[in-house]
Order: sequence, then structure tokens, then C-alpha cells
Amino acid sequence: MSVRALLAALLLVMAGPALADPAIGKRVDAVFADDAVTLTEAGKTVLVYRAKPLDPATQPGRANYVGALYAPDGTALIEDGPGDHPHQRGIWWAWMKVQTDGKSVADGWYMKGLSYFVREKRFLGDPQGGGTLTVDVDWMVNSGPELVYVARETTRITVRPLTAGSRRVEFDTIITSRVDALGLGGSDDDRGFGGFSMRLVEPEQLTFASGGKPIAPGGAAVDAGPSMGFAWRGGSNTPAWTVGLACKANGQAVTRWMLYNERSMQNCVFPGRAPLVLRKDQTLRLQETLVIRPASRKKTP
Repeated sequence: MSVRALLAALLLVMAGPALADPAIGKRVDAVFADDAVTLTEAGKTVLVYRAKPLDPATQPGRANYVGALYAPDGTALIEDGPGDHPHQRGIWWAWMKVQTDGKSVADGWYMKGLSYFVREKRFLGDPQGGGTLTVDVDWMVNSGPELVYVARETTRITVRPLTAGSRRVEFDTIITSRVDALGLGGSDDDRGFGGFSMRLVEPEQLTFASGGKPIAPGGAAVDAGPSMGFAWRGGSNTPAWTVGLACKANGQAVTRWMLYNERSMQNCVFPGRAPLVLRKDQTLRLQETLVIRPASRKKTP
């Protein structure tokens, strides 16, 4: 996959929301179930948000994430619970260090000591044909003798209408501390990974580019531009699509990335190894824009 194709995906990431193509005549809608919400367009699944764990007895923290994401032609782009890293959840936002008053009380990355209770799920369409799923979530630490309510989260997932064969998905998450000092931090090493992550399919076949330049993953976090392009090298078993991702934290672009050409996730690293501390009622806002576009215009559905 050429850098030019990746750059085109990145330009779509950085651009504003596009208007719907009037020739398409399709609308984004939502199908609600007790444990999940499926967002569709013209009856085709776009993504599936998991509101409750499939097995609450063994994995009570496996909720509040996107477990399935599809390209416009139905190609699956992410994996949920792969055998090599069963804790990875498709598209999710979590940190290894969840602290209260400077003491580690839970690990959201490996789903230890933290559960998510989705209090409300609602969907609203927009005049352009897109729609937004909004979820209100309570973070409950269960590592001690009593449940402790540590944070309130509101996440909005907006799916824009399919335009010129490309799809845009936007995530907007606000986490509000409900304790005197809530700390969120990444892995306790020089990688410091944590925050918004994706487990893309066939990671061994991925190529990476940022700012029009190829990026080589090397087992450590890399500093690059405010957006990253992902593309598969090609072949009968790899998606004929590119994925562009841009991340912000409290309005500032995240430019540090954890990238893998082995079976693992891709992550825009925030805040890093040292925890970000939120005082009571203080908020952290995470914003991500994801653009899925054909690797070649000839393959536009």
C-alpha cells in the first residue's frame, strides 16, 4: 500500500464531517438489545457496542467497548478477545493504572477490579443521515470489600453517512472523577500505552504512515503526527481498506503512538506511564476520529 493512499485517508480524518451523498439515500439507525447496541446503515451493520459482558461471572469488566466494526462492504476490521491477547476488546479505552488518592485500586486494561455499569443508552439521528449513540456509564471499583463509585463517563459514538465509499466514525468521551483524586495511567514501562486502542485484524500485514511519511513500528512508542494511517499490504485474506485515526485529549492532539506489526493492538498513547490525576468533578475529554476508505477507488462498494 502506497503512502499516497494512506495520506488520502489521513486527509479525510482531519477534514470536517462530510454531507451525505444525496444519491445514496441511506440512514444510520440503531438496534437495541439488553447487552449491546448495533448501529446500522441501510440494514447493514456498521458497528456493535457492548453494554454488558458476555460472561459477567468471569469477566465483569468486559463492557463499554466496540466489539465489532465493519467496512462498507461487510469486511470485519477488528477482533474482540483474540486468543493471543484475550483481554483486547476491538475498540476500547482503558488504563492499567486506575488509582484513588495515589493508590492503585484497579486495572482497566486487564479488567481487574473495575466494572462498567451502563446506566442509559440512547440514539439520535441527524438531518444528514448519520446518527449518534450516547451511553452513560458508571465506573465501579470492586477490588475491595465494597463497591466504590470512582467515575462517571458519557461517550458519544457518531456514525456519519457513507460518502463516496468512505465511512467516518467519531468518538467523544468525557470521564468525570467522583473521588477526591482519580489517577489514570498507562503501562509501567517506557511504552506507557493506555487510552484509546484498536485491535485491527491481520496486524502482521499492516503498514503505517503519518504526515505523508511511512512509520516503522519498533517495539517502543513512537512520536509522529496527530493522525495515523493503517493499511494492509494486500492479499486474498486482508481487507482492501485503509483506516485513518486521529486522537485528542482535552483538546490537544495525541502524537505518541504504540504500533505493532505483530498480533497486538494499536494505541494513541495517553497520558503515558505517569498517571493523569483528576480531582473530584474534574473531567478528561477524549476525542477520536476514525475514517475507513477503500484502498483503491476501483474497490469502492
